[in-house]
Amino acid sequence: MLGIQEIPATEVTDDALVGFNDPDTRAVGVPRGGGVASAADLALFYQSLLHNPDGLWDQAALADATGNVRVNLPDPVFATPAGRSLGLVVAGGDGKAAERGFGRTAGPRSFGHGGAAGQVAWADPDSGISFAYLTNGVDAHTIRVARRGVALSSLAWVCAAD
Repeated sequence: MLGIQEIPATEVTDDALVGFNDPDTRAVGVPRGGGVASAADLALFYQSLLHNPDGLWDQAALADATGNVRVNLPDPVFATPAGRSLGLVVAGGDGKAAERGFGRTAGPRSFGHGGAAGQVAWADPDSGISFAYLTNGVDAHTIRVARRGVALSSLAWVCAAD
């Protein structure tokens, strides 16, 4: 369907995902994954990236991390430029925001990150909204996971416009 024989393996394996729930791993914390939070808490975190309450971060560093695309190497599956900033993905104005997991009507300055197994979180500086969808399940169907994330993000944009 995608013109490839199979989806390439990544470091996001079932064993790796289960390993994040190990008590010792949770106690240490892993900067790139394994976060434990509610969707509301994650959406509020993205609000803090938008509004920088109490000047928590240096404003120039925050703007750089949320808007300066450093890596545009193509995704190995979809050949979409990555749009990577420092740990985040920027939707971009090239019509590829949905392929980056943002929904079909995302603003070009939106930033966020799709997590393993269908987690989605982002914020939009232009509208001021943030969105998070988390699940405690692992859906191994890569195409369904991608479609669900785009559909949920697209619905969030519609709600924000109303």
